[in-house]
Amino acid sequence: MNAPGVSRGLADLHAFSADPYATMSRLYREHGAITELGAGPMRFRLALGTDATAFILGHSELFSWEAAFTALAPLTGRSALLVNDGDRHRHLRRLVTPAFTTRRVAAHRDTVTRHVEQAMDGWVPGEVVDLYPPLRRAVRRATLASLFGAAAVERADGLDEWLHDIHQAIDTDVVGGSIDRGSGSPVWRRALLARSAVHRWVIAEIERRTRLDEPGADVLGVLLRGVDGARLTDDEITDQLVSLLEAGAETTAAQLAWMVYRTMRDRPLWASVTAALAGHPSDAPEPPRLARLVSETMRLYPATAIISRTVAAEFTFAGTRFVPGDLLIFSPFHTHRLDAVWPDPERFDPGRWDPGSPRYRRPAPHEFLPFGGGPHRCIGARFATMAITAAFAALARRIDGEVLTTDARPAGLIGMRPRAGITVRITARR
Repeated sequence: MNAPGVSRGLADLHAFSADPYATMSRLYREHGAITELGAGPMRFRLALGTDATAFILGHSELFSWEAAFTALAPLTGRSALLVNDGDRHRHLRRLVTPAFTTRRVAAHRDTVTRHVEQAMDGWVPGEVVDLYPPLRRAVRRATLASLFGAAAVERADGLDEWLHDIHQAIDTDVVGGSIDRGSGSPVWRRALLARSAVHRWVIAEIERRTRLDEPGADVLGVLLRGVDGARLTDDEITDQLVSLLEAGAETTAAQLAWMVYRTMRDRPLWASVTAALAGHPSDAPEPPRLARLVSETMRLYPATAIISRTVAAEFTFAGTRFVPGDLLIFSPFHTHRLDAVWPDPERFDPGRWDPGSPRYRRPAPHEFLPFGGGPHRCIGARFATMAITAAFAALARRIDGEVLTTDARPAGLIGMRPRAGITVRITARR
């Protein structure tokens, strides 16, 4: 017979697997900052609440990303920022960062706009559309063009399916060990085959580019050019680009779909946003109210619902002792919905981000984590924010619609996509 603690841990793990969002809220109410789930090799601890998040982000020396995510390295690549720590991580990040400066990211804005407009070309008034699939394709194609150049999009047959297979395995396995990684696992097997196919495709693009006199101004060109005479190897470049394509496009598309859903179904809010865009030049930076919409969307639907860390040095927090090898998980999703930090947290309220509003309160770094935090904060955060903003503006300028989905719920822990899509009846084109 299992001990009561083991039985409870397994029951809580089952509940977490079935509905992680509601389960985290329940466990925080019942147990406070630390809850142990699972048993044996599937044991981990949830660290919830702002004190726990602040502790984790403020003591990065106690934790390892590499150990937490190394099992995913066959999919992410051994050089991906996600699976590296310390000097190796700092070296890789220094060579990737120049591709994502404010100026370089802004140069890709028109690419995003063009691909979203193309996705809407066939939509006519009266048509019923699930927005998520076409927006996901548009964002992925725009990301592909920004990374590899416009011509690469036409050479990308099969890439969408391969990236989907990789993402499905990573999202399923984000806690670590939650799927069988053996050769008999169809999810893992498909993902490994897909990763090999994507790797070959990226290497071919690198070889094509290196035959040219000028590397180009896209992300691949910047990475090939290097920094101060140093550059990533071809395999290192491949790992960074695959990560950006897989995780970046998926999470950006999901957040874009949620932003449209939350805004379009609030008719006064939608009317005010479209009016502001109508009076704003399309080639100028989007008005500040769009930045507030983006922030509120990212609060409710962060790029990743949970983040894993493996303990690297012994410590005690909230009366619980942690030893090296322990798996710890904290949650931007849960933190972003704490009523102690965010009044009326379930309400979509862009006004809470307006510095001129009495509802405004600037969150501390550990209270707002749309792209994680600390030294491993998502390197593509600036690009993702630009893409969501530009894509939403392109859609809102072009169409109006009636949201038919009445109770959209998230699915997945990385890229919290709408479980059943976002169904809209197109009512007008502009």
